[in-house]
Amino acid sequence: MERQDCFSPGQMRMVGVARKRAASLVSDYYRVAPREWLQMPYEVKTLRSLDSSEVTDAALAQTVCYSFKREVGLVVVKEGDLFRICLQDHRILRTAREAQLGLKTLLTYVLTHELVHVVRFGQRLQSIDLPEELRSHEERMVERTTRTILTQANSAPIF
Repeated sequence: MERQDCFSPGQMRMVGVARKRAASLVSDYYRVAPREWLQMPYEVKTLRSLDSSEVTDAALAQTVCYSFKREVGLVVVKEGDLFRICLQDHRILRTAREAQLGLKTLLTYVLTHELVHVVRFGQRLQSIDLPEELRSHEERMVERTTRTILTQANSAPIF
């Protein structure tokens, strides 16, 4: 991974702003209460902190699900799923350059799209282990929802 393929410190600040905006938009659309977000914990990681298995050239981002268990001694205090949104800095930066898009706008779009996945998986509206032949249908549904969310927020979809 070359240094120019990763977000700069200024671009990382844009990731934070876009993350907050996307979370607010998705939360408003689905009417997700704060306690419901706690039931579907997620994190956003960028290229520098991704495992090699989380890096892809096939998408701008991907959401992966990990099971977790927190224990105190022998007592399980919490277990569940953690959704990790894996931003593909190299793909996002290239797309922003080639399509002449503002990075913050593109990041808001990408994070809104991935958070729609998080809600669908977290609320069991869709299985995380979807068979390959059904994934394109799921992507179309998520894309349609993303466009609706951004349109309603007067943030025109960019694709």
